[in-house]
Amino acid sequence: MTKRVVLLEEGTAEMKGLMGSKGAGLAALLQAGWPVPAGFIVTREGCRTFCTRLAHLSAEGAQEIGSAIQHLEKQTGKFFGDSLAPLLLAVRSSETCSRNTASHALLYVGLNDVTVEGFARQTNDRQYALNCYRILLQDYGQLVHDIPYTLFEEKWGDISILDEAKLEFAIAEYKRLIEEKGRHPFPQDVQLQLKEVMRAVSDSQRVIRPSSQQELLRNPSPFSDETHGAAVLIQVMVNGECGDRSGNGTVYSRHPGTGERGMTGDYVSSAASWRSNEGLEQLRSEEPGVYDFLQDACSYLESHTREVQEIQFVVDSGSLYLVEISEARLTSQATLRSTVDFVDEGVITKENAILRIQPWHVTELLKASSTLSPELQLLLEWADEMKGLTILSNVDHPKDAMKARALGAEGIGLCRTEQLLLSASRFPFVQKMILADSEAERKRGLERLLPMQQADFEQLFEAMDGYPVTIRLLDPPLHELLPDIETLKERQEQLALKALEEDNTELQELERVIRRVLELQGQYPLLGQQDCRLGTVFPEIYDMQLEAIFRAAVKGIRQGLWVRPEIMIPLIAHANELQVMRDLVDHVADQVLGEEKRHCLYKVGARIEVPRAALTAAPVARHADFFSFGTDELTQMTFGYSRHNMEKPFLHFVEQQHSLPSNPFQVLDIDGVGQLVEMALVQGRIRKPYLKAGICGENAADPASIAFCHRIGLDYVSCLPEQVPLARIAAAQAALLAQKQDPNENRQDGDISTIA
Repeated sequence: MTKRVVLLEEGTAEMKGLMGSKGAGLAALLQAGWPVPAGFIVTREGCRTFCTRLAHLSAEGAQEIGSAIQHLEKQTGKFFGDSLAPLLLAVRSSETCSRNTASHALLYVGLNDVTVEGFARQTNDRQYALNCYRILLQDYGQLVHDIPYTLFEEKWGDISILDEAKLEFAIAEYKRLIEEKGRHPFPQDVQLQLKEVMRAVSDSQRVIRPSSQQELLRNPSPFSDETHGAAVLIQVMVNGECGDRSGNGTVYSRHPGTGERGMTGDYVSSAASWRSNEGLEQLRSEEPGVYDFLQDACSYLESHTREVQEIQFVVDSGSLYLVEISEARLTSQATLRSTVDFVDEGVITKENAILRIQPWHVTELLKASSTLSPELQLLLEWADEMKGLTILSNVDHPKDAMKARALGAEGIGLCRTEQLLLSASRFPFVQKMILADSEAERKRGLERLLPMQQADFEQLFEAMDGYPVTIRLLDPPLHELLPDIETLKERQEQLALKALEEDNTELQELERVIRRVLELQGQYPLLGQQDCRLGTVFPEIYDMQLEAIFRAAVKGIRQGLWVRPEIMIPLIAHANELQVMRDLVDHVADQVLGEEKRHCLYKVGARIEVPRAALTAAPVARHADFFSFGTDELTQMTFGYSRHNMEKPFLHFVEQQHSLPSNPFQVLDIDGVGQLVEMALVQGRIRKPYLKAGICGENAADPASIAFCHRIGLDYVSCLPEQVPLARIAAAQAALLAQKQDPNENRQDGDISTIA
């Protein structure tokens, strides 16, 4: 039978799943002889069993908890609810709080109108006892009834004034506020008080989710249902706020902000004026033995838990008590530094270090600085030793390529040439070329664009010397290049009014442009569709781009660069389309490269972004050196969603309705889109066993998506430059987790440049 109440002295470190991480940790410390206040754990199952939906403690639960309290009474000589020698309890969650959880603790549980006087006699300080009662009421009201602290503060007034009369008044006002707002009086029955606190603490540790205003109106609770309560830790209350040689504080085994080695923290002596933080230096000078003991505790805990520890402690008349231990909440910088130091100290392995890095650790650091910290750089080097996937980058500009290389990208997986040509300085030339009446005029326009495009590719090859540069030929829908017809007609009306008085040259040119736009729309009625690409209408644009690529390659080769162009043909739906385009690439390469062709081992690949190309991957692979899966477009066409027009309002609605587990444009839809990718990969490699393949999409840096790519045997993922470090870590984690699941796996990937 599952235990529902566990005494700390009966627990072990291995009972974390039953007792919670804090309870198991304290039990292990107690077993090892460290000073821990006596206590017990009400397990998660116990909390669910004892506290029914109507918040009544079952008779069986009351008996088990009562037996545990009697055990504490025997150890302390104090009694729960006794008017002369009251036993007071500290009740807190036994689970370690994560980044996105809320956890609460209540101290002095067991105080009421009667026991507070007994506590005053115990401490010989009635003002202190009354203030502890005031604090319990305030925390009880907030935790049990969600009464804001500000309402209590309004009743209290000037908090710097502590006298018995004001404290008695505040206690009366607090009890009245709890009864008014909570609709139940504060329990004077200490058993009922404990039950209410235990239930509230168990329920308080739940994952907080960011909510929209509309969601909050529908569901006032900011908590998700990801957890159903937590185990509760109940301990004898140790007083460090009154008496000589007393105090309390919190220490960290390493600095939680920087990760610097050595104990750090704070300490407040009971003798300090109005609870001022005198720091650990005061503890070291006043109680050197206690200070050294704390340092020993930090070292002991780190060596056993392999984590940076947070220790809450109390000094009572010169005696140290460790009242709570937990894994410290660290900044990203501290996490990375401490992780690297743990490896250096032999506490963990490099593999353990990589597996404990979370995505937000990397993204937070890169938001704060565009350069890699020494710790992150070292972790990335370790990750590169372990990963199987190659990490490439998507770029829109040569400066993106330089940034990607600085962040560790091993090449360019996608250069979107439309971003290069459609910049503000170049778009007028592109539009003028599109609107030309004759092929000769169009070629003259392309001749002006050729050197611009060539310069772009020269910079890319220079930035990626020795690494592959995948260049996608221009593929925006033609309608995006045409001026708005309604705007043109409005301008035509304005010029027509002035035509009788002024020169009408501008009007004539405008009328020509309107005719040309209407002509193109009539000739290509599906201009707005995603499958109408510029290259099919004006193939000479591709001629220009290919010539620019190979001219740039020749120049790079003659400068001593190792140039590796990989030309991606967009939107392939049929194998014949790729064959035609491959013939064009080879023809232009023969004309431009000349004798340098033997030094320019270019590749031609297919952009798999429509379902038909994925379903017919085998014949497509016949003409391809590589597959690049455009998961953004595949997701659009597989789901029938428009990423640009519908993502924000529609997917927000979908996520709220829980009809999708996640945004498929951020996390790869493995069951649908992922199956298309895997199917195409299998078919393609049946035709070409060493076919290079990877994904380029918004979800290419998602750890779960990267794990899928590793599992099915893709060669690379290509993401934004700033996502490269995260992808490197995630790729290593995917390889390590795969090895754990299959110890016989020994993935030895060679240089992907030799594949296909």
